[in-house]
Amino acid sequence: MINNVLESLNGLPLPGSLIGMSALALMALLMLSTLASEDLACVSAGLLAASGQLPLGLGIVACAIGIWIGDVGLYAVGRGVRRGLLQWPWVIRFVSPARLAVGERFFAQNGTRFLFASRFLPGSRLPGYLAAGALRYPLWKFMLILAIGAIVWAPLLCLLALSLGMSILPWLHDWRLWLAVPFVWLVIGLAGQLAVGLMTWRGRRLLLSRWMRLTQWEFWPGWAFYPPVALWFIWLGIKHRSLTVFTLCNPGIRFGGLVMESKSAILTALGAQNLHSSAIATWTLLVPGETSDRVAALHGFMTAHDLAYPIVLKPDIGERGQGVAIVRDEQAAQRYLAFCRQGVIAQRYIEGLEFGVFYCRQPGDKTGRIVSLSQKHLFSLHGDGVSTLEELIFTHPRALAMAPYYMKKFAERLSEVPAFGVEVKLAEIGTHCRGAIFTDARRHLTEDLCREIDALTQPFVGFHYGRYDLRVPSLEDLKAGRHFQVLELNGVTAEPVHVYQPGYPLWRGWQDVCACWSAAFAAGAAIRSTGHPAPRIRDVIAELKKHRHHAWFEADDLLKKSNPSPITHPQPLSPIKTL
Repeated sequence: MINNVLESLNGLPLPGSLIGMSALALMALLMLSTLASEDLACVSAGLLAASGQLPLGLGIVACAIGIWIGDVGLYAVGRGVRRGLLQWPWVIRFVSPARLAVGERFFAQNGTRFLFASRFLPGSRLPGYLAAGALRYPLWKFMLILAIGAIVWAPLLCLLALSLGMSILPWLHDWRLWLAVPFVWLVIGLAGQLAVGLMTWRGRRLLLSRWMRLTQWEFWPGWAFYPPVALWFIWLGIKHRSLTVFTLCNPGIRFGGLVMESKSAILTALGAQNLHSSAIATWTLLVPGETSDRVAALHGFMTAHDLAYPIVLKPDIGERGQGVAIVRDEQAAQRYLAFCRQGVIAQRYIEGLEFGVFYCRQPGDKTGRIVSLSQKHLFSLHGDGVSTLEELIFTHPRALAMAPYYMKKFAERLSEVPAFGVEVKLAEIGTHCRGAIFTDARRHLTEDLCREIDALTQPFVGFHYGRYDLRVPSLEDLKAGRHFQVLELNGVTAEPVHVYQPGYPLWRGWQDVCACWSAAFAAGAAIRSTGHPAPRIRDVIAELKKHRHHAWFEADDLLKKSNPSPITHPQPLSPIKTL
């Protein structure tokens, strides 16, 4: 009968060698099968019992023993990894003692519940048991918990296969039912992840973090937010008879600033013959070369302009904060320059409030307009003297939404307990995807600010559309258009980042972004009418491919061992306020 069962399942006849095997041989085969798939071995034991080839009790015993032996084997592999691989220097760089300490603390607090529950949650067993060994969970305790789990799990699955296996076989002849298998598998996997997450406080907070990012569109990835904008983009291409004409809006920047533009070239063009060049934060370009030569060039730049650490280092080609670092000592600078072999911009570190000013001017117009003004808040938490950094992140509503990013960024410091009132800087760079908070500041627009931005922009021949990122000592200085320092200027792919204000309506975000793209296409079409041809689509695609394969990197990962702790001197407790 077992032949008929398996032939119904997959159309393949059962090997004749299985028929007539002794009960002991079948038990040994089931035990070995658990090493490949524990659950499938239990199902097979139930089917063998249904066919009368093996008593159910013997099948359960074989599966339970095989499962237990396999689990202990995974534990042993984990212990071997801890003693062997984790002693290698290149492995320690990725699996630090601090991370191991966090894992050991988790197993000490939740190990019993997690290990027992993992028996009933496929997908959590392999990493869980390896981790238990690597983190030195007590062997006797592990063996006892997993023995109990196997004694409970094996009979349940074997009995289920015995009672239901035969009754559902006729259904499997209908090919349409097989279409539901991937969906059912997905549901089971998601349910398993959900159940694992609900077991611990940390897991529940991470699930809540995921829910927050799902329900608050400011945290959506680009592929989720931009489809309606892409449709509008296609319509604009049809309207203007070119999908690439928008790149002409800034003929003074390569491809209008679409991708792979040089920040140093933009800053040079902005400052050339500009009476307002003092409004650009002091910078220099460290060209590719030997690390010692670049460090010497950095020292020369700092000496010439009477600068001291901290100083900002960032790739000449970059976007969305990729590779931007605030380095606080020479060791960090050397480490950065040794790793980043491309051109690097060194720039004075500017204190103050940070704003994004989106400027637009149609070709031929004497003046432009600021279509977006947003404030960028560099997010911090404050210690209470009791909670660890991890707990502070998980209990703060805003930090919780970015918890996965912060867990990675501060992996080696999560167990630190900041003293009462001590500031912990979570985001030091004004980039939303790295933790900064953006708020709509358009109500602070003044004629003075518009006039000064116009005066700064006018000498830049070939620029009509983009966003200034600048810092200013105070809101009053911003309104008066004085004392601001430009950090960089972004081209056509810059966003009106006020739309990322928490709670900003999604439909208005789409509307504002689409309005900016309309202005870019209109400016590009006006430039085209003067005789400038739009670039070919294949040339734009080639540029996008370069961007895709560019050597992007995270400065946080690079400088973890160089920069001092993010925990700074005590500051007065004060929440982030929207000016």
